[in-house]
Amino acid sequence: MFWPLGLVGRVSVVMVVAVVLVFMANTVFYNEAESFIVNDVRFVQLGDALNTDLRVLSSAPPNQRSFLAVVLSGSELDVSWEAHADLPNLPNLPQHHSVSLQRLVHRLSKDYAPLAKARLDLYTLTPNATDVLGTATLPDGSVMRYRVPGLMQRHTFTRGLAAAAITAGAVSIAAAMLIQGLSLPLRALSAAAERVGSNEEWTPLPERGPREVRGVVHTINAMQTRIQSLLDDRTQALAAVSHDLRTPLTRLRLRSGFLNDEEAQAAIEADLDEMETMVNGVLAYLSGVNDPETARATDIVATVFTLVDDFSDMGRDARYEGPEHLRITVRPLAMKRVLSNLIENGLNYGGRVLVEIAETKQGWVDIQVSDNGPGIPESERERVLTPFYRLEGSRSRQTGGIGLGLAIVLREVQREGGTFRLGQGDVHKGYGGLCAMISLPYEKDATKEHQI
Repeated sequence: MFWPLGLVGRVSVVMVVAVVLVFMANTVFYNEAESFIVNDVRFVQLGDALNTDLRVLSSAPPNQRSFLAVVLSGSELDVSWEAHADLPNLPNLPQHHSVSLQRLVHRLSKDYAPLAKARLDLYTLTPNATDVLGTATLPDGSVMRYRVPGLMQRHTFTRGLAAAAITAGAVSIAAAMLIQGLSLPLRALSAAAERVGSNEEWTPLPERGPREVRGVVHTINAMQTRIQSLLDDRTQALAAVSHDLRTPLTRLRLRSGFLNDEEAQAAIEADLDEMETMVNGVLAYLSGVNDPETARATDIVATVFTLVDDFSDMGRDARYEGPEHLRITVRPLAMKRVLSNLIENGLNYGGRVLVEIAETKQGWVDIQVSDNGPGIPESERERVLTPFYRLEGSRSRQTGGIGLGLAIVLREVQREGGTFRLGQGDVHKGYGGLCAMISLPYEKDATKEHQI
């Protein structure tokens, strides 16, 4: 669910997870190591202090031992002395001898012989207490009591933890910057791959980045060069053939006019009309491949009004619904050709056409051209957008189509940065046939300025 879709995001996630795991492992290991080192040092210091204090109190006169115990006390060890005759009973509170304290008593008794003879004892008053209490018996039977503050407290390292956190953060930032830099050639390659075989002007990609990326870029550049060469050859061949066919077609039309057989003359002229329609369609399709027209701010509603009025003047049923003005940046002639093709197709195959324009969301506008014809089956809606593909059942060549109208519309809309799709019209409005839907980007501010 949270796995990024992009390569940069995935590499970053893997890198961050690796850094976090290493940081957590180092935290545990360093904490245990520092705790062991701190405790070991403190245990050695405790043994030295107890051994020294025991020897000092043992060699001192009894009347000076209480004073010496106060002198020997400090922040790490609090010492007191009690004579055997005045020794009170041990506290009524329960005493807890943990395994670690028993091990510490055994270790100190082993390392310091005087402590072993003094019957050293260590205990806590509660299981979770951090202060350790203890007793040691002097040779004359008197008792040295002592308290070690915080001996059982768990040690955590803070300086090492902060340093590790800063290092991990710095490594993560540096790695993210490096990954971002390495991804730039891949992003450029992805954008270029989307233009492969399209009608957009091709600019060779700079061959930079890692060796593998440079190899892929070189291959893409060479492939696009070959594809563009094939496209240019195809375009020039079709354009030349279509253009050259106009001359013999014109001669055949003139010669057919001298025939005495009216039936044969009508058949020949029908075939010539069909051939001329095909030639004009191919030329119209090829003329848009390298269209030099530049985009500019255009009132798309005014263009639709003009087309609807033109068809209405010819006695066709074409209507428009939508705002009175909507200004978008497009190639005016190309967009007019697109809308004219859609409206004319709808009138030819249905008889009535409704053009609707609406602002759907920020940055986009929808144009719908619906008719009341038979429509196109859903399984065929993608195929009819390919050049020279026709539906024999619902659309015949007698209506003027050779399978290039929708292909031209799709190409021109895509060149405007929009989308084009086919669907079913609104039956309740009386236009339940084919619905051609165009979505184009536009600047909302420019629209408002035009309306003001």
